[in-house]
Amino acid sequence: MPDIDNEPKGLEELEELKEIEEEKIEVVLEKTRTLTPKLETLIKIAAILIGIYEILFIFNFNYTLYDMFARMGLKIGFLKTTLQTKQGEAFVLAMILLITYLLYPFRKREEELRKVPFYDYILAALGVISSLYLFAVYQRYAEFAEVYTLDVVFGVLAIILVLEATRRVLGWVLPLVVTIFLIYGIQNIGFNWVRFTQQLYFDEGIFGIPFFVMTIYVFAFVFFGAFLLKIGISDYITEFMITLFGKRPGGPAKSAVVSSGLMGTVSGSSVANVLTTGTFTIPLMKKAGYPPEIAGAVEPVASTGGQLMPPIMGAAAFIMAEFLGVPYNKLIIAAVIPALVYYSGVYLFIDLETKRLGLKGMPSEHFAPLSYFVRKLYILLPIAVITVALVWGIPPHISAISSLGIAIWVAWIAKDEIKGHEGLYVGVVLLTTLLMFTGKSIAAPVAGAMVLLSLALAGMAFVTDMVEFNEKLYISLLFMLFVALTKYLGMSKEQILLMSGVMGIVFSLIVGYVSKSEGGKKMYEATYQSMIDAGKTSTSVMLAAASAGLIQGVLTMTGLVTSLGYRLVDLTAGNLWLLLLLTMVFSLILGMGVPTTANYIITSLVAAPAIYNAVLGLQPYSSPVPGFGTPIALLAAHFFVFYFGILADVTPPVALASYAGSALAGGDFWKTAMNAVKYALAGYIGPYIYFTHPEMFIITVQEWSARIALTVIYDFGATLLVMYILAISLTGWFEIPIRKEFRAVLAIIGLASATLNPIPVGLGLVAVLGIKFLGRKKGEA
Repeated sequence: MPDIDNEPKGLEELEELKEIEEEKIEVVLEKTRTLTPKLETLIKIAAILIGIYEILFIFNFNYTLYDMFARMGLKIGFLKTTLQTKQGEAFVLAMILLITYLLYPFRKREEELRKVPFYDYILAALGVISSLYLFAVYQRYAEFAEVYTLDVVFGVLAIILVLEATRRVLGWVLPLVVTIFLIYGIQNIGFNWVRFTQQLYFDEGIFGIPFFVMTIYVFAFVFFGAFLLKIGISDYITEFMITLFGKRPGGPAKSAVVSSGLMGTVSGSSVANVLTTGTFTIPLMKKAGYPPEIAGAVEPVASTGGQLMPPIMGAAAFIMAEFLGVPYNKLIIAAVIPALVYYSGVYLFIDLETKRLGLKGMPSEHFAPLSYFVRKLYILLPIAVITVALVWGIPPHISAISSLGIAIWVAWIAKDEIKGHEGLYVGVVLLTTLLMFTGKSIAAPVAGAMVLLSLALAGMAFVTDMVEFNEKLYISLLFMLFVALTKYLGMSKEQILLMSGVMGIVFSLIVGYVSKSEGGKKMYEATYQSMIDAGKTSTSVMLAAASAGLIQGVLTMTGLVTSLGYRLVDLTAGNLWLLLLLTMVFSLILGMGVPTTANYIITSLVAAPAIYNAVLGLQPYSSPVPGFGTPIALLAAHFFVFYFGILADVTPPVALASYAGSALAGGDFWKTAMNAVKYALAGYIGPYIYFTHPEMFIITVQEWSARIALTVIYDFGATLLVMYILAISLTGWFEIPIRKEFRAVLAIIGLASATLNPIPVGLGLVAVLGIKFLGRKKGEA
């Protein structure tokens, strides 16, 4: 939340609630070591180096910087340094392994949390060496494709160290699954260690597509999310939604749905989202009268859905784009209707539960004035920018970094303790942002306009109180003059967007470092800490991708990637519904101990091809996604496993997100988890509907017409009706209590309506209207 001197009373109460609940976070967070100052500094350096290396060599900022200086007549040769992609990945993994072995103990025992044993120093060093070895020799391997004995030694060592690091961070399930595949793989190739190393160390495996996607795309969003958390934007979103909905019946719960959806689409982590937005929403839900088992269930369900919500759908969605060969900006369009259905379903359940419990809205004195948040609405500009950039087809990592620059700028402007006319600065940010997206054809006029605007803003500091010589003016002038320079030099839109984000970090550090105000110092600390947090929090997704990549490598090396699909089809005798049901169970069970990313990789390689084979030759499944060669069947199959991999976070018996919610709410885990399953019903039924009605993905429509448009509208409306019928049945409430026998009938009608056949759908609509009429007439149905 923006740091201000005179917070409204409602905000002070929200902060107190958050501080109380944050004490419970330790229950659900992974325990890490308390390090000495020297080791803590080493961790910080490693984390920052990940970010610097990513920006310089993986996002190609070094070459962009060279191009800018070259246009100015300065050719700085070392900036043209280029490295192989796998060399960049190897450097990132080296830092990840260093952080992991120093920060995560072998066992979660008190004595191992207090100090680093000697063997972890050795493992950390070996992790760095085995990764940097590939960095050193990859150029030779790329040229001659020969594997030597020393390559085998370091390759096998790297695989072992990745598995152990994954176990420490993510638990034993994923490493165990990977180990089984590795044993099968080495036996299948006759213990040919050269081929084993070549496949899983040099070509695919650790540094396969999953890890490539993590370093190229996902890290940019981890970076973006870390900044949103530290500079206050995530708190603003949560508190705004609480104030907006809190006064209405069930307001705290409904605010949790909206705020968690917005933040979940940025964080991409169910548990992390519960532990951030949940510290606000869960205590407020309990204060509004929700039992702990309901308050603790609403937040995990809303947070889990964030990975289904465009524009940022979690790490697995980026891997899906790479696997399918469909641009990410197309996938987020395909995910729109399913995301709307999911959150509509959650909202319907909460609305009915609220009415069943007879809860009222909370008094207005518990919340900040809505006018405060409306005045600060510009804080959401970075999310608008990243959405527009992604939809326009700007590469995902550039979209994230460009939005980061805007996020930093608006965070500075939102500082009320730093003087300056807020509306004026907001106008400057909006105008500069729009001009950044303009093409080269008007670059010179734009550059001139930006210079004039900068001079006008600086001049106002001499003649008016609207602008003063302080941090707001300095950060604004730096951004504006930088955009003017890049436009004048004729740099491309993508280059300007990338550089604006990176330079935004630099500008914030410079202005914050020289600042004398408390707000300026806090922004400096937030910017600095965000870089560290991004590197540290990326360990889990990076290790999950590296481990899952080993499975992908074994499947490719042994040929299982093609044969398993046919075996599953044979097992289910070609019955599509049985195959979908089996795939759902497989995805949910696997997801109980495996992160979403790894879950998707495994199921998309094993189960998705089986589903594809089952519908091969049928229309519309055999048709390609318009504009691409990917069959619709494959797209639908990948989305199917993607959804259930995500829902594993709220599915018992593990249900990590539900566990986090129950811990924060102080409720019974099993009751919380079962409520979460109930509220997430749209996520369990929806994938079947989308697979059997692929036009709901929108991008699968071959040619739009009035009939197709009406079909999509009908599908969407009928699906919402299905969710409404089932919500009434499961909650037992529809303005008045519903008797058990009627609830059972409604459940049958609702499940039958999931086919979207007009007959059961129509019957369901009649049933709902009939129960409503009879209920009003008799007082009970």
